[in-house]
Amino acid sequence: MHVYRFRLLNDENDDFLREIEIGSNQTFSDFHEVIRKTTGFNGNELASFFVCDMKWQKLQEITLIDMGDGYIDSNQDEEIEDSSSNDTSIAIMDRSVLKNFITEPQQRLLYEYDILNQGAIYIELISILKFESDKKYPVITKSVGSLFDQKRMNEDNFTPPEVDQNELLKEFEELLKGEMDGDDFEPYFDD
Repeated sequence: MHVYRFRLLNDENDDFLREIEIGSNQTFSDFHEVIRKTTGFNGNELASFFVCDMKWQKLQEITLIDMGDGYIDSNQDEEIEDSSSNDTSIAIMDRSVLKNFITEPQQRLLYEYDILNQGAIYIELISILKFESDKKYPVITKSVGSLFDQKRMNEDNFTPPEVDQNELLKEFEELLKGEMDGDDFEPYFDD
């Protein structure tokens, strides 16, 4: 077995950098868990990996949970046939082994960690190493900065906006039934 070393960056926070080593036989679920732990996510967020080409174009989705049709069993020892084909099938993290998706020496992945707010981490394979039996993989080898904007969170006047989920759901249902104008609906936007 080989070990992949990935570099993780975020375009919204230039100070954020992680390097993670993970075994080639481990799953995307293992990768998701180590990313979750090193970034401080609470684990309730929906997340997906995307296999990308060198221009960060999404080629294949590997999602946290089975969302329905289009699932492929990528736990088989088969690689993606052609990374240039736009395969719309979806794989599931806990059934998807990393080595079956790594087809390029500098393979790029996109990790979308907050589907509603479109937060993303850019992941690039930076080296392939020999497996060391005395290491427990995955392992974080470099950790710099925070994913979240600490300045904004530390401001005295920063408080997360309160949202009445029941009222929002009621307004949405009324909108769907046609009982209210679309102009009367007040969506929630995070500043």
